[in-house]
Amino acid sequence: MAPPHVSITADGYWGRITSTIDWCEENYAVTNYIAEFWNTISNIVMIIPPVMLAILALKQKLEARLVLCNVSLLMVGVGSWCFHMTLLYSMQLLDELPMIWGTSFLVYSFMEITSPPSYQNRWLQITLAIYCIIVTAVYLFVKDPIFHEFAYGVLVICLVIVSFRVIRRCEHNLTLVMSGILTYFIGFILWNIDNNFCPQIRKVRRELGSLGPVSQLHAWWHLLAGIGTYLAILSCIHTRYLYLKRNPKIKMFGGIWPYISFPILQNRYDNGYSTNEPKKIY
Repeated sequence: MAPPHVSITADGYWGRITSTIDWCEENYAVTNYIAEFWNTISNIVMIIPPVMLAILALKQKLEARLVLCNVSLLMVGVGSWCFHMTLLYSMQLLDELPMIWGTSFLVYSFMEITSPPSYQNRWLQITLAIYCIIVTAVYLFVKDPIFHEFAYGVLVICLVIVSFRVIRRCEHNLTLVMSGILTYFIGFILWNIDNNFCPQIRKVRRELGSLGPVSQLHAWWHLLAGIGTYLAILSCIHTRYLYLKRNPKIKMFGGIWPYISFPILQNRYDNGYSTNEPKKIY
């Protein structure tokens, strides 16, 4: 549910707050140019990693829908950054509506894990598009955050169900799949604690002094939800290309950040594979 509290502070650089939600972080507490500082900068995890993975996906000639999953996560990160920086209603829409559309891309990609390389499931595409259009239209009219959260929750539940179906039917990396689900779930718990216990959290924050930022639970939600979604996209790519027999490998950038590599393509000259460039799959 949406947080019941409202921060009462003087207007900052962005003027009067027009969003329908004001989170538990004190407004303009760090700088006059960012309404919610920690809630804003925590979105970096939804901006840089998906850009890098999208670029890598394009270079590796992966399916367009998998590239779009990363682009949609990027859009959510940028929208959320703008929303928490300004607390303006227009920026709130830039945050919340991409969450609906982006999750639908991921649901579609998981549901089509075992489809032929060039196959397009038009009925599923149309169904998800209609759902997103209806949610967008209704939300623009009713402007109720509870409706958005319910509509988004339906897609997340569908994604979890489809993910477990994939686990049962396809070769996969269980650690990668479960890490994404668990990370996202922990973030969801922190989000709800932040919504429902804001007065107590703010009291603890004041007592922590300089360590107060660790109590910014909505910022932790951004970090964990961003990482969880990134891992979900990564597991979708990995499982899809296991099915297509392209020998995907999970590697770590800098020893800490996972990405997908295709050794067959990278080492085709050294290992006797065909020198013909692979055709792009849509």
